[in-house]
Amino acid sequence: MQTHEERVRQRAYELYLDRSGEGGSALTDWFQAEEEIRAAEDAAVDEASQESFPASDPPGAY
Repeated sequence: MQTHEERVRQRAYELYLDRSGEGGSALTDWFQAEEEIRAAEDAAVDEASQESFPASDPPGAY
């Protein structure tokens, strides 16, 4: 299983390739990749949380 950093590195490289390796900034690619990976991880956590609690007993209901 890849670490968070490995996923970010891979996505940043994909963004670079999407530009055909032309221009742009490695730092900009890295920040965009971090944002995309973090959003995907947050969405997965949110989805898992919704599946873990019955509708009648949401987290923080107490």
